[in-house]
Amino acid sequence: MMNDRSKKIFFAALAYLLSVVSPFFLSCHKVQQPFITAFLIKSVGEEGDTTYYKEIYLYSRDGFSMIPQAQINETTLPITDFDYHYYLYSEDRRFTLGQEYKMTIKHSDGEASSRVFVPSDFLTLKPQLNFVLKKDSSLLIVWQKAVKATWYFFSLYLSYSYIDTLGLQRSFRLTLDTAVNDTTLTYSGDFLFPKDCAQVNWGEGTINIWAIDGSSILPGAKENIRGAGRGFYNGANHSGERYFRIGQSGARTLFSVKEMRERLMKRLRR
Repeated sequence: MMNDRSKKIFFAALAYLLSVVSPFFLSCHKVQQPFITAFLIKSVGEEGDTTYYKEIYLYSRDGFSMIPQAQINETTLPITDFDYHYYLYSEDRRFTLGQEYKMTIKHSDGEASSRVFVPSDFLTLKPQLNFVLKKDSSLLIVWQKAVKATWYFFSLYLSYSYIDTLGLQRSFRLTLDTAVNDTTLTYSGDFLFPKDCAQVNWGEGTINIWAIDGSSILPGAKENIRGAGRGFYNGANHSGERYFRIGQSGARTLFSVKEMRERLMKRLRR
């Protein structure tokens, strides 16, 4: 089974992808063909443990007159949840990277299918393991190209404490997700730190990158499922979570809230 951390990462990515699709999905009352989202996911947990996950979600406004059958290559996936309008198929068996996987769904109105690769392993190169993000620095993210990847899903999380220009201690959190075609991203300090940030106390950040093959599920993207069904099918490989610290580096002493207020009062008296 996927560990808790891997589940959070996976379903955060899945929620993002489906949120992009939702405007179209809500208009499916005009579409008679079943709507499908399917994934093959390799994920790396906090302790370096690797998990594999396959999922196919099948929806029909009119329901199904027979129980659909879902396959990836020659393996039939078990039903793990269902209702009148949908079926969910999933399993966590290991699969081979860099190979092509055909998905097939047979239902009462015909057969839908698609093919994708699961990209090969790749490494996050920057930030390095000992990186410290400071107020006056930028965050550069660089990773290797993954064989068979057609796009990448990137997720960033920051959480830190800082002292504002009035000498008050505050906290800041930032979460963002984005789909990219390149292997480099840069975020400036102006974007990562509030304007009233006078000094960063401490904090942490995490980065997750997924190499993906299949439709990008972005506005204007073409669906890659054909036949008696429509939707999106993707293969994804996670590079593992990259952790870094936020704060000051070197031997510089951090000012306390009291000291910051005293410094502010001295400036105001001048």
